Amino acid sequence: MARRERTTALPRARQRAAAHQTRRTLGERRLQLGVIGVAVVLLLAVLGAFAYRVYDTRVGIPQSTVLQVADEKFSLRYYADRLGPFIQANLSSGQSLAIIEERLLTKLEEEALTLILAREAGVDLSDQAVLQFIADQLGVPVGGSGTSFDTLYRNQLRTLGIDDGTYKRMKQAELADARLMDLIKEEIGTSGDQYTVRVVLVGDQETAAGIRGRIEAGEDMGTIAQVESLDLESRQNDGILPPEPLPLFPESAREAMEGAAVGTLLGPVQVGDNWWVFRIEAIEERDYSDAQAQQLADKELADRITAKRAELAGRIRRSLDADDIEWAEERVSLPEGS
Repeated sequence: MARRERTTALPRARQRAAAHQTRRTLGERRLQLGVIGVAVVLLLAVLGAFAYRVYDTRVGIPQSTVLQVADEKFSLRYYADRLGPFIQANLSSGQSLAIIEERLLTKLEEEALTLILAREAGVDLSDQAVLQFIADQLGVPVGGSGTSFDTLYRNQLRTLGIDDGTYKRMKQAELADARLMDLIKEEIGTSGDQYTVRVVLVGDQETAAGIRGRIEAGEDMGTIAQVESLDLESRQNDGILPPEPLPLFPESAREAMEGAAVGTLLGPVQVGDNWWVFRIEAIEERDYSDAQAQQLADKELADRITAKRAELAGRIRRSLDADDIEWAEERVSLPEGS
């Protein structure tokens, strides 16, 4: 019987080495894949952060609502678009930039309230009505590309540095204001009761009380006004002021006069920094001057806006913060020293 040769363990060692090498290779590949995976995740995170920042800067932040009045919303972009022209229009006021920026937000709020009032009054605020309003201001008929309207319209946009949407929205608010004023003037009419009063204006309450005592003791009020009154214009006319509708008198004087009859002596009443002692000399129906008609309409509209603001108090929200202001300022050309 042939003798079987004994095998050695060398092949087994090579198999174990190969297996070990295979496991090491797989491990290295897994490590490489892991590193690549982490790198991909980090890259996606960076790209995502960058994309979000771009979106937030170009879309998210500009479209954030800084003011809402009922259903009317104003974005930060719209606020920024209005800020440049508003600053230019108020440069001569001497107010700080911060105050002007706050005033713009208040103006936008008033515009929104005016739009609500106009719609409630049935005013046409359609796109066609707005275009016609703009054309009337430009002094040309509405027209398309290449017309005088188109040329002047584009010049306005360039001058103000705003886009078409912002301009039309601004003009819609102006249209609402103008049409409401027309309606209010019709309601007020062309004439009404006007009060003629004689006043002695002095600087403190004690002096005013003394003057009232002298008048009640029989001293001539006109003579006292000529000598004592600080109002140089009325003192030349024995203290007589030009006839005015009651709503146009200072609030404190108006409150004292309401329901009072001709001949009633009133005061001392504080009016601003001074004190009035005054008497109603006449109440007569008179035609309103153009200035009086405008002042009455302005006051009535202001009163209606105030009332509507109170009515919608829970639906008016402001959310303009320092970061929003900074973003808006970066997008307008501010005058040096602002």
